[in-house]
Amino acid sequence: MTKTDQLAESPLVFIYGEDEYSVKELSQELFDNWRTRFGETDAEVIEAGASNSQDALKALDRMEGALQTLPFFGGAKLVWLKNCSFLGEDRVSGGADVTQRLAGVAEMLKGFQWTGVRLLISAGKVDTRRVFFKALSKIAALQEFKAISIKDRGWERQVEQWILREVKERGKKIEPRALNTLVLFVGPNLRQMDSELEKLGLYIGDRASITEEDVLALVPQNKQSKSFALADAIGERNLARTIHHLDNDLAEVKTNSSASELGILYGIISKVRLMLILRGLADQGYARSRGRDVQFDLPPGFLPEDKKFNPTMMNSFMVSKAYEHAMNYSLGELVRAMEKLFECNRALVYSGGDSTLALQQALVGIVSKNQ
Repeated sequence: MTKTDQLAESPLVFIYGEDEYSVKELSQELFDNWRTRFGETDAEVIEAGASNSQDALKALDRMEGALQTLPFFGGAKLVWLKNCSFLGEDRVSGGADVTQRLAGVAEMLKGFQWTGVRLLISAGKVDTRRVFFKALSKIAALQEFKAISIKDRGWERQVEQWILREVKERGKKIEPRALNTLVLFVGPNLRQMDSELEKLGLYIGDRASITEEDVLALVPQNKQSKSFALADAIGERNLARTIHHLDNDLAEVKTNSSASELGILYGIISKVRLMLILRGLADQGYARSRGRDVQFDLPPGFLPEDKKFNPTMMNSFMVSKAYEHAMNYSLGELVRAMEKLFECNRALVYSGGDSTLALQQALVGIVSKNQ
């Protein structure tokens, strides 16, 4: 039984959370489920986005009136209080008149006879300390969608699984490298991801599968992912992409006061250092690829308790990608790569020369296979 089918059995459902895309998607699926089962004649959707307290009170009045109205054709009355915006911590939500009205609605819902009536409430961020939420938590079927954050451990896997489901529903496939690049470029923003998948579907037309070339041609990188793109190209040992992303990052330095050539360099150093550690562990038999993860078999105390030098303490997705990339280099090549980066750091800090040229020379020397 799907989540929608489970929720559909309850006469009162509350779907909420900061992941607004998922809230809207499941809410629409649930209401469509009800309309299929009970008919559309007595279905009423009440838009509950309120810019002031009067809008909020009107939406609640409409909802209560709809619940009290008998179904005209004797079937089931279906009501959806949609996109409710006054259950959070903002000014409208905290108004005395809205708070008092919500408390009254909560009491009404506690004693309501649900025979022949279904109510769906959907909302964004909710203040769980309020009386209304506490009442619903006892009488309604609840589904929360927390926003996926780039700070969450394993967010990449969650986004990948979401993409695979969406692509399958669209009757398409996506190649593994295209999937990795799409996650890298867009990040955990599901609303933007849905838009990019829509564009990609139109772009490939009758083709069955989305390729990495399609993603590179069509999908822009968001601000959070740009810092990963250069490191990813270095790991792939793709010189053209490496220079392309370096140029983009250097252009960002000219317009963004918080960006710098040294910042770019230190990001590269972090990536190469991780590849060097993983390649060394793999060559010694202490690390190996297992599916899409890296399995470690380390003696106690073998690695320092410092996240910068201990991949077992790092994000598993980033470690698995770095392990894959490390296999594109020999251990000796990665050692020499760190030496080139040290020379580049000295040039940027002490020589006062052309920083762009120093970075370009270092990366060409690292990525080229004739180093």
